[in-house]
Amino acid sequence: MLGLQYLTLALALATSSIKASPVEPKTVCKCLPGQPCFPSQSAISAFESTLSQPLMHPRPMGSVCFPNDPTFNALKCDAVKAKWHNGAFRTSVPEAAQFINWETMINSTAVDQCDPFSDVNDPSNTCFQGRVPWGVVNVTSIADIQKTVKFASQYNLKLIVKNTGHENLGRSFGQKSIMLWTHNMQGMQFSNSFVPKGAPSGTQGVTAVTIEPGVQWGTLYKAVADRGQLVVGGIGAGGSVGAGGGWPMGGGHSVLSPFYGLGVDNIVEETVVLPSGEHVTANLYTNPDLFWALRGGGGPSFGILTSVTYRTHPAPPVTAAFLVANTATEAGRLELFKEWVKIHPALVDAGWAGFWPYSGTQFFLTLMAMGNPPNNPKATSTLQGFYDKIATIPGVSIDLEVTKPYTGFQQWYDDNFIHSQNGIGFNYTIGDFSGVPAAVSSVLIPRTNFETNTDALANALAALTDARPFLVGGGVVSTVDPDAMAVNPAFRSMLSDITIALSWNVTTATPQEVLAVEQTVTEWANGIRDVTKSPGAYVNEAEILIPNFQEAYWGNHYPRLRAFKQSIDPNDLLIVRQGVNSEGWDDEIMCKTL
Repeated sequence: MLGLQYLTLALALATSSIKASPVEPKTVCKCLPGQPCFPSQSAISAFESTLSQPLMHPRPMGSVCFPNDPTFNALKCDAVKAKWHNGAFRTSVPEAAQFINWETMINSTAVDQCDPFSDVNDPSNTCFQGRVPWGVVNVTSIADIQKTVKFASQYNLKLIVKNTGHENLGRSFGQKSIMLWTHNMQGMQFSNSFVPKGAPSGTQGVTAVTIEPGVQWGTLYKAVADRGQLVVGGIGAGGSVGAGGGWPMGGGHSVLSPFYGLGVDNIVEETVVLPSGEHVTANLYTNPDLFWALRGGGGPSFGILTSVTYRTHPAPPVTAAFLVANTATEAGRLELFKEWVKIHPALVDAGWAGFWPYSGTQFFLTLMAMGNPPNNPKATSTLQGFYDKIATIPGVSIDLEVTKPYTGFQQWYDDNFIHSQNGIGFNYTIGDFSGVPAAVSSVLIPRTNFETNTDALANALAALTDARPFLVGGGVVSTVDPDAMAVNPAFRSMLSDITIALSWNVTTATPQEVLAVEQTVTEWANGIRDVTKSPGAYVNEAEILIPNFQEAYWGNHYPRLRAFKQSIDPNDLLIVRQGVNSEGWDDEIMCKTL
């Protein structure tokens, strides 16, 4: 039987809970054009007068094709349609994204877009502004960034940052936003003995290249190669992925990573404009906490990048291997995947890295090893053993098997990603599509799954019709302290990152059909996650409906990242979808519920 004191306490608690008034959630919002809080035209003009370039107010690319739009121009419309799927062009203008769904506003009832291939002559068909920003600052100096940060802070504006447009979650676009467009900051400087600011006297310098945020990998690779060196960077057809923005801030995996580490492992210094407007340097000796967060914490959450310094390396010759296998039966296809899963760890340990896309009945390899012949004595025999094994599987035929020496990484990259007519096997220029809508996902597959969960992993992989996996782990990646920087610790134990992407008919798709595609991508990714028991994902290949983005993108680093973010950005100036401290904000980063 309860004692009197317990009954009294219980009665008091019950009474207090009855009398307590419910706490109403508080909502805070960004100040948007058209609202009373938005700066007046005179304030905007005064701000514009301080910038190096006039403030831009872009319309969507397709607006010139709509007869009922003030920007209509038939000749310009033809030019826009001709360039619609040109990824390099899309990176060169502020109003275009690689995946056009991020230019669009999609809600439960409508898809507000500007599709020039729709019936533009229908009077009811409108070119919507969508997520194309209200205003664009064409950044040519650090001062432009600082002035914009202070202006956006003063008026609580929605601020976004874009350097190229390769952004899988639309974080570089935003409805009624003001954009810092850093694409035209193209500075590049080499050093034979770079020493970070604040380093102790006697610190040995390293060969390095310092770039501004508008530089793209195709340009940087060539400049570095012309000096007889290489740099760890992103791979994309045409070379238009940005080298100084979201790629390094998200961690940056590369075909070169097993040999030299992730992109963040090769950064020796960065400079950024903080949410306060202060321009600072970050490295191991100066602002080390900021440096820790910038290397993998996601951009632009901790600052707007103004430069990044990468370590460069000697450029040895390389050996490349290409395979095209065709599977005539489902049983044969599954057996091929089983053999591929089994050989995966040995292949990595033998010195191979690269890509293994598959689509329908075809399975491809585009692999690279350092040296010609490969430096690792087991490289050739290990790969040949895999070829010999799958050649005996009923229903599997090897349609192409080529091993080719290259003078170095640059020649391999040029042939297969820049001048695709020289490429072998999978055509990456066609595979890296742009000007279409897409939903993308990523799953980092730990080494232990390839070693101990072979059949289940093979079944999960074979269940996918199409995928673009990257063999970019192991080797040097696995030797770095997982806590040395903010990048997801899951990278240190993974071997491959599998990406899944699906599209839809942009002209006819309803909001429900778009959602169905997004759900399918997540379901397919979950099929891999269920096997791996690891939620690890690559923040640069972000997924719209990913379960628990905090753990998936940053693992146990997230609490530290969030605390640091709150300390340097207390007013949530630099908030992006699924970014650090984005909890409570809606998907469009318009309002936050406290």
